[in-house]
Amino acid sequence: MGQVDLDLDAAVNRYIVSKVDLYTKIELGNSYHTGNTLAYTVQPTGPAVRYYNGIRKRTFSFAITAKHAKGMVALNTINAIMDVMEDATHVSIKSKNSSFKFINAKMTESAKFVATVQDDNNKDSQMYSVYQGVFSVEVILI
Repeated sequence: MGQVDLDLDAAVNRYIVSKVDLYTKIELGNSYHTGNTLAYTVQPTGPAVRYYNGIRKRTFSFAITAKHAKGMVALNTINAIMDVMEDATHVSIKSKNSSFKFINAKMTESAKFVATVQDDNNKDSQMYSVYQGVFSVEVILI
């Protein structure tokens, strides 16, 4: 029997899209597109905890990065995402391939200003504010 791919990032993305009015599509990975962008990266934080009954519990860190011409829009979007993630329950975020069971999510790093950037080197090009927030998600791996 082969191992099932963990679909946690897709499940969290679906939940965020269903609960927050996003100004653009949120993408996995670093987004280097021009214009307003939203992106997230995921990585495990620390080792999985294995219990005697075979259950494995693991925590993953999600970093959400928002780039917008209006800095407050980026900041408010990060805050809205953090709010809905902290309200998520095991019923709200579910695996489509039964690879995990959601336990909880919590903000681990408040939304913070990262940088002001331009999409190109033209001195007249649009300036964008970049903000980032980090939350952790605890799951049981199946």
